Amino acid sequence: MTPSAGTAHGQFTLQREYASAPARVYAAWAEPEQKARWFVGPEDWQLIERRLDLRVGGEELLHGRFGANGRETLFRARYHLVEPGARLVYVYDMNVGARHHSVSLATVEFLPRGDGTTLRFTEQVVFVDGTPAGEGTRSREHGTAAHLDRMAGLLAL
Repeated sequence: MTPSAGTAHGQFTLQREYASAPARVYAAWAEPEQKARWFVGPEDWQLIERRLDLRVGGEELLHGRFGANGRETLFRARYHLVEPGARLVYVYDMNVGARHHSVSLATVEFLPRGDGTTLRFTEQVVFVDGTPAGEGTRSREHGTAAHLDRMAGLLAL
């Protein structure tokens, strides 16, 4: 048996206020065409494959490649709780290159706020490839924040 690369745990919560009703914000998450507009990699990232089956037991996959270095990323999720317009709970694996990078439990809450929505995203992550907890958590939080900011742009249309 080869020695473990080490494990490190992190957690973060992000909150965003959107002027759209919870059903609209949820639709941006649940409808494949809408999600494809905000759940993407950075600028030099190219899509290889995308799938979304948003139901209990359903899977989501986002596979892409960075143009500059050819490194691939693979996000593979399984949904455990789906309450349309209210809450999602899913577990996902993240692979970077040939490395299994992390496993996460994510909770998304769509909370009514007047005519709008407070979206609260909480992630508990274990890095399984030796990534230090602080560095990995900061990077994951930054990437998730960028996704949620892109969602705001879609909702503003």
